[in-house]
Amino acid sequence: MKANSVRARSSGEFRGGVAFLRTLVLPGAAALGDWLTTNALDADAARWLCTHGLGPYAFHRLREAGKLDALPAAAGELLRGAYYRAVADTVLHNRELAVALDALTGAGITPILFKGAALAHTVYPDPACRPMGDLDFWLTVDEMPRGQAALSAIGYVQRHKPARPIALMMQHSGEIQMIGQHPGSGLVELHWGAFAGEWLHRTAAVDDAAIRQRAVPVTVLGWPARLLETEDAVIQLAVHLAVNHQMAYPGLRGLLDVVLLARARDVDWVEVAGRAKGWRVGTATWLVLGLAAELFGLATAAPAIDRLRPARPRRWALSRFVSPRSVLGRRDLTGGPLRFVYQLLLVDRTRDAVRLVWRALWPEDAWLVARYGRAAGLGMRLRHLTGALRGRV
Repeated sequence: MKANSVRARSSGEFRGGVAFLRTLVLPGAAALGDWLTTNALDADAARWLCTHGLGPYAFHRLREAGKLDALPAAAGELLRGAYYRAVADTVLHNRELAVALDALTGAGITPILFKGAALAHTVYPDPACRPMGDLDFWLTVDEMPRGQAALSAIGYVQRHKPARPIALMMQHSGEIQMIGQHPGSGLVELHWGAFAGEWLHRTAAVDDAAIRQRAVPVTVLGWPARLLETEDAVIQLAVHLAVNHQMAYPGLRGLLDVVLLARARDVDWVEVAGRAKGWRVGTATWLVLGLAAELFGLATAAPAIDRLRPARPRRWALSRFVSPRSVLGRRDLTGGPLRFVYQLLLVDRTRDAVRLVWRALWPEDAWLVARYGRAAGLGMRLRHLTGALRGRV
């Protein structure tokens, strides 16, 4: 039988892509091998996988299934190149991760490792399958000065961003960014929390103390660390993707993170729903889990999806902004004013959405001082209001 060609069009559409994605995450090699007997990945499809950050994982899975030789030469070379570039990058990140953990351990700190490095080393079959940009550590308020000093002692310097002053980052569980000065080093972020940002500060009620208490000890590259408990990690990944990234890149890879986490560990989906509701991040969590179910076949998440599903009008409105097709096509809301409407639709309670709008336009004095570095006055308020109305919040 002649194989069907699986193509990625220039618009970002991947014909047959959902079936491939669902097969890609199934355990073992049999299902992927069966799929490839009647379908072929061409170079456009391989390029599409790479643009979504899935090239290294797809290569690993195809190699595991013994099916690399079944690919057209151009497709195989694209995926192979993506994987081995990721391998080289992983070597550098692993070295930096070990050095940073060594320094923090020496300062008496066992950090909570989350997002990229945590997933790469505990969820993915090979750390190179999960490319990452920086390293994220969650420290307590008391640990933060020691952690920063420990990294400074090994050559890291703090990066200052005028729009993200440290005082404001502390208010919103943000981070201190430390940049390595040695060849092969990069960005390490020391976080005050795993749920950061203005949206969460204004609309949600995440229980950071309980999350820290539930964190589980692990050893990564020979050094002690901790990870978010599974249910907390699912919610954190979902909220970070839906709110902070607004489902833009790495949207599809972010969904894969959730799927592989769920496949690697036992998830109490009823507990996920309960915590998400209690923290008022139910809509954001529902959106990501629903997309993971539609695109990757994450059927086990159904109990949480059913409990978190918002009312029909909200679902319809959100679908104008985010859908399986928009994720496959890499729609990006982050650079335009529509992102504010989308973020309002994610808020669980109407009164929190009203508060979010009001405080975006007219924030508290303490917020203005933290953001602009001087006492709040009418002139500063008018300056902030003008910027907010232009979409610069």
